[in-house]
Amino acid sequence: MSSRHPHPHPLAEWTARNATRLAGLDPDAPLDDLEPLRRLMGGARVVALGENSHQIREFGLLRGRILRFLVQECGFTVYGTEFGVASGRAVDAWVQAGPGDLDALLTPRPDGYAGQSAEGRDTLRWLRRHNATAPHPVRFAGLDVPAAGGSLAPALEPVADYLSAVDPGAVRYVHAALELSEPIAGGSGMAPAYARLALDPAVQDRLTAALSRLLNRITVMRELYVAHRGQEAYATALSDVRAAWRTDQMQRAMAELLGGVPDIADLASRDRYLADSLLDLLDRSAPGTRIVVAAHNAHIQRTANPEGGQLARTPMGLAVARALGADYVSVALTSDGGVTVANRPDPTHPAGMSCGRADAPEAAPDSVEALFAGVPEAPSLVDTRALREHARRHGLPEPVRTRMDNAFIPVPALDAYDAVISIPRTTLTADFTETHTADVAG
Repeated sequence: MSSRHPHPHPLAEWTARNATRLAGLDPDAPLDDLEPLRRLMGGARVVALGENSHQIREFGLLRGRILRFLVQECGFTVYGTEFGVASGRAVDAWVQAGPGDLDALLTPRPDGYAGQSAEGRDTLRWLRRHNATAPHPVRFAGLDVPAAGGSLAPALEPVADYLSAVDPGAVRYVHAALELSEPIAGGSGMAPAYARLALDPAVQDRLTAALSRLLNRITVMRELYVAHRGQEAYATALSDVRAAWRTDQMQRAMAELLGGVPDIADLASRDRYLADSLLDLLDRSAPGTRIVVAAHNAHIQRTANPEGGQLARTPMGLAVARALGADYVSVALTSDGGVTVANRPDPTHPAGMSCGRADAPEAAPDSVEALFAGVPEAPSLVDTRALREHARRHGLPEPVRTRMDNAFIPVPALDAYDAVISIPRTTLTADFTETHTADVAG
């Protein structure tokens, strides 16, 4: 066993015998090694590819390879990510030969992160090249709240344009929400959450009221709006209003958490929007649509989080799994060494948090990472459903934690994910911008 695992997990031997070794991360390598994924996912309509931390080079490279396999060999037709729904429309046009510069469309946040790592942007460039000759181009879809929850403007500005044509009298609700929200906007949901700690509660209530009036208006006027501009335009505007409303609720919940009076259930606003936008996309798409989703492991898990923690009780994957059953497959990506990202709250930073490099910690004995003690030489895929059956048949303890960034969190991994891929060592994306020096070492 690896020297990093002096006390390997009891299931590590089964994992070493049964895990599929993948060929590597080379974007141009043959895709034959990924064939086990075809068997694992069957005819699933949605396959989610996770990561235990953003801005990790190897996760971006491997997810790019898997996307190519799912598109070229399995007929997947949409690529969805943690990117704002409204902003994602311009990226969708770009990957389908539209004009513009990709880096400009992916406007960097104040912390330097563009919402897609260097490897993620390379994947989008591959998608554009693929679409140039493909008989059925692959669409791109943002699934997330605007600006990682930092600003309502990307969602509300298109709504103002829509309402100007169908109901000019309702534009005042958009203007009121923008006027109240933009002074506290930032590069992620953490920035306005900190700003709300010093904000008059009456101002917050006026913002919530404006968004509630806007949501009410756009729903009660549905038939008239649809008659004027069509169903697709109406559905788009409604999605954007819901994104703004969910973002406001998310910011409120995060501010309460920072203020020491959290209601953890409300932290699920973002995950609920991710789930709703994914399921709405599936419902509005042509029969046969199959979607690849790239999102954090914490979003794609099929299980609820424990009460009393600091993560959303009901992640996106839980809602999607309940809606789709076996048509949803979640694949977590993790690692067992190298370098990772350490995030920490920082009210002085434009994004509300700063990030630095940190050594990946040694796998906790009861973690899913400890399962891979016997396969340290290559990226390895394990079918957690088969592993779960083996563990329960023989009464063996199952992993109860997994790594997120540079810490371990409680997750029943064999129930939360249909498969786990572990990469031996990770590095940071080429354009990682360090905003603090991490003082945590593995």
